[in-house]
Order: sequence, then C-alpha cells, then structure tokens
Amino acid sequence: MQQENNISCPNQTFPAYAKIICWALCAVCMAVIFWFSSRTASESSAQSDIFVEFFKSIFGDNAVTDFIVRKAAHFSEFAGLGLLFAVAFYVQFGMAKIPFALLCASAYAVSDEVHQIFVEGRACKVEDWAIDTAGALLGVLVALAAILAAQHIKNADQRKLIIDRKSN
Repeated sequence: MQQENNISCPNQTFPAYAKIICWALCAVCMAVIFWFSSRTASESSAQSDIFVEFFKSIFGDNAVTDFIVRKAAHFSEFAGLGLLFAVAFYVQFGMAKIPFALLCASAYAVSDEVHQIFVEGRACKVEDWAIDTAGALLGVLVALAAILAAQHIKNADQRKLIIDRKSN
C-alpha cells in the first residue's frame, strides 16, 4: 500500500530545470542582500528614508519608527531568503532537508554582518544577525506551511479519485 504523505522522501521528483531555477533564485536573493549591505551608511539611510518618512507620518517622529523600518528591512530580506532556501531544499532533496534552509540563511546572515565591517559607516551587529535569522525562520515556516498545504490538497484529490473509482 502506497504511503499517502511520505514526509521524508516525497513520491514526486522535480525536473532538473526546477532545481536550477530554485537555486538561481536563492543566488539572486543573496546578491541583492549583498548589494544592499555594500551601501555606505549614508546611502543606506537615504534609501530607507522614503519608508521612514512614510511611517513617521503614521506613527510620529521618534527613534522607534526609524528603528522598526531599518530592522524590518533586515527581517524581510532574510524572510525571502529563508523561503527561497526552503523551497530549493525541498525541490532538490525532499521535505526532510528543509531545516537546512534555516542553517544556510543564518550562515549567510553571519557573512552579511562580517561583510558590513568593511563598508563605511556600517557595523557587524549580533542583533542584526538575530533579526535576519528570525526573518529566515519565518520564511522557512511559510514555505513549509505552503508545501504541507499543497501536499494535503494533492492527497485529498488522490483519495477522492480512489473513492470515485471504487464506487463505479
């Protein structure tokens, strides 16, 4: 009897082009993060000032608004990377390897913080690594939830087909 929800090794394999696309998207996301981290403090500040001003108009002019906008950028970048890594690991290796997505994203967050040591006006901060890793965790969990939901729908459709065949 076929297992309906084989978590460790999915009964579906993905074509090579799907694997290449997934890993290429991870590389693109990493390159974008690298580019943002290569910006000097004044360039980065000018870039995020649009968002800061928008949120200040809503929440008021205070240091908390500035802090939230800047840290939300870290969180969002790595949420995207965590999601992309999770999908890539799933497509390449199956469900059991998805936790490695968080490890890879967190390791990249470390390298991103080290990279910022060499950028004018930027610094390596453990709190930024923690925010990056938390974002990556969210991305991995969103990907995992989407994969599990898709598997559940697929399995329900397969069960319905089996029941329909038996009743005919």
